[in-house]
Amino acid sequence: MILDQKLESGGLIVLDGAMGSEVARYGVPMDLAAWCGVANKTHPDTVRQVHEDYIRAGADVITANTFATSRHVLESAGLGDETRAINRRAVELAREARDRVTTNSEVAVAGSMSIMRAWVPGSLAPDPRYAPTADQEATNFTEMADTLAEAGVDIIIMEMMRDLEHSKRAITAAVATGLPVWIGISCTRRSDGRMVGWDIAAEESSRFTIDQDGEIEADSGWGTEIPLELLIDEFAGMGGTATGIMHSAPSSMSPGLDVLFPRWSGPVMAYPEASRGNSMDPDAFAIHCKGLVEGGVQIVGGCCGTTVEHIRQMVQSLPNQVGPRP
Repeated sequence: MILDQKLESGGLIVLDGAMGSEVARYGVPMDLAAWCGVANKTHPDTVRQVHEDYIRAGADVITANTFATSRHVLESAGLGDETRAINRRAVELAREARDRVTTNSEVAVAGSMSIMRAWVPGSLAPDPRYAPTADQEATNFTEMADTLAEAGVDIIIMEMMRDLEHSKRAITAAVATGLPVWIGISCTRRSDGRMVGWDIAAEESSRFTIDQDGEIEADSGWGTEIPLELLIDEFAGMGGTATGIMHSAPSSMSPGLDVLFPRWSGPVMAYPEASRGNSMDPDAFAIHCKGLVEGGVQIVGGCCGTTVEHIRQMVQSLPNQVGPRP
């Protein structure tokens, strides 16, 4: 309710930063196929600690470690039958962190949902052995959304929505819970200036094997030529309460928001990544996010590669109010 009041009044809301890469930075080994989702089971104290540190850094919203915990991802780690338990535990850890650090009920717990697939171990290519059918995927997303709602999240954030088919299934499941849903779209800026849904083959090319013809050897399954305009227009009518650009290169954030603002009249969210080729130190990140808020972004935070220190410095640098929308 407090978040709703802030959104309606035009107030600023601070998200936390990365969860998966920060848990890894705290020393937790990542699963080769399911990435950070297994940490809720194997290293709960560390997951809770990351949440606590983000609250101390000034986050209004902490995000449960559920980006990679859908059933078809956890099956690759042999944990499909523990899907509900692992998701419930992720929310419990976030709520425990909030209770341990503050009695401030204004700190909200978000559940994260993505369209991530299980990876071929040690790669970024989806593993066909664990690729669900359309009906299975829809069922799995419903299971996850319902579990997050039952566990007590305040909102659900859709992360890295970058296509139509899989993303719309996930968003539909989240909206059906009746909880507020914030839709985070990831995008890529082509060399000719076109904005399209996030393309891992372009953004993460250094992590793929290139064959003698200069092509990516293994199909990532994540390449896209879907115009960002189409993604925004399709998602806008699905029932989300906020929409934004996230897990995108800093150089793609402003062009992406330029596409978003004319197509979405509600609260706008933005949180860039700061990993690998997009690395930014906390000072540079804080300056970047200050500019986003001055440009009309109401919900701001960080994604992969951002740390607790990034969020702390961002909070210290943010303006007192959200700037006018373009």
